[in-house]
Amino acid sequence: MLAFNLTVVLAELIREERTALGLSVRDLATLAEVSYPTISRIENGQEQPRWDTLSKLAGALGKTLVASFDDLGTPRLADLAEGAEPDWTRLRGLVDHLRLHRSLTAAAIADAPRACSPLVDNLLAAVAEKLADDAGIQRPKWTRRVPPLGDRWEAPGTPRRRALQAAQTPTQFADRNMVLPASAIWRDRELTAT
Repeated sequence: MLAFNLTVVLAELIREERTALGLSVRDLATLAEVSYPTISRIENGQEQPRWDTLSKLAGALGKTLVASFDDLGTPRLADLAEGAEPDWTRLRGLVDHLRLHRSLTAAAIADAPRACSPLVDNLLAAVAEKLADDAGIQRPKWTRRVPPLGDRWEAPGTPRRRALQAAQTPTQFADRNMVLPASAIWRDRELTAT
C-alpha cells in the first residue's frame, strides 16, 4: 500500500488543473470566490484546504468533488484459504500488513474463508481471533463455526523445542489444539511503514 501526503497531492492536482485551463491563481480565486493567498498556500503545500474550499475550487475548475469509501483492495484472510497446507509466506505478509495498518484489521478478517482442511481452517480462525484480540475488537462470528482440531497439531522438533513452542503458543491457537509460537507468524520486531 502506498503512503502519500494529502496536502502535496491536492497542491499538485489543483495546480495542474488550473494551468491546464490557462488560469492564473488570481483568476481561480475570482472564479472560486476564494482568496488569492489561500489558493497560493494550498498550491505551495502550506495549507490543506477545508472541504468547502476544495469544493469551490473543484467547481471553478469544472470538476465535481466526490467523497467515496471505495474498497482499496484490503487484503483478506479469507483469500488465504487455498489447499490443504497453509501458505505461511502469504499469511506472514498479511499479518505484517495489518500490523502497519491496524485500522484494516476488521475488514481483513470479517469474511469467512472457504473450508479447506481442518489444519488450514483452524489456523485461519486462530489468526483471525488473535488479530481481533490484539486490535481490541470483537472476534468474527465465523470463527465459532470452526471446530477445534481433534488431535494436537505441532511442528516436528525435539522434545525440548516442542515444549518451548508450547509455552510460546498464544491461547487462540492452544484453544484450537494447535502448538504454534506467535513468532512463527508475528515478527518479534517493530515494523515501520515506508
